[in-house]
Amino acid sequence: MQRDTVYELVDVRKRYGTRRNYVEALRGISLVVRKGEFIAVMGPSGSGKTTLLSILGLLTKPTSGTVKIFGKDVMRLTDKQATLLRRKTIGFIFQTFNLVPWLTAYENVELALAIGEYNGNRRRKIMELLSAVGLEHRANHRPTELSGGEQQRVAIARALANDPIVILADEPTGNLDTASGLQVMSILRSLVEEGRTVVMVTHDQKMAEMADRIVKIRDGKILGEVIPDVKA
Repeated sequence: MQRDTVYELVDVRKRYGTRRNYVEALRGISLVVRKGEFIAVMGPSGSGKTTLLSILGLLTKPTSGTVKIFGKDVMRLTDKQATLLRRKTIGFIFQTFNLVPWLTAYENVELALAIGEYNGNRRRKIMELLSAVGLEHRANHRPTELSGGEQQRVAIARALANDPIVILADEPTGNLDTASGLQVMSILRSLVEEGRTVVMVTHDQKMAEMADRIVKIRDGKILGEVIPDVKA
């Protein structure tokens, strides 16, 4: 494994159900993701995109095959080890934002810091994170008082709370208008330029073309990869 490799997947398969009655979500996925890459995963509904992201996020283990993150074999990690590794290295962004509705933008980010057991100056850290996504002036607003684009930017600030190396984004622009989506993509691109790794699931070809690589998946298999000619 190369020193800059974040993920290495070899012949990864994932089945759901019983031995006699099962669905095979992934059917032999092999993929390498390197530090500082921005990868878009595209495919129709039911193609295995979300299952792949779940495995990359250490939320589920494959049925067979090899998954390594930073050289560590995921299959050999205990649930506790996987949880600790996930908290320290991976940030998640979701299509539906997943913000706590009764908490302000500030408090949503603060909650992530508390879960990650951050011991520094929390107020300064939270304001730095909100400032990084252009929302320091909206710190005291609840999700219902924010636009969809603003909510997603709060979600990005929250995902960055514990300074993750990897950002996993599941349809991060799916509920946004084009202008807000491009703004979110610009933030994701800036994170890659800082040296972070981003893996994004998307249905949007235009957004996918802002990545470094597009991995096309169908029926649980990788069909091929595309290098976009021009990134916005």
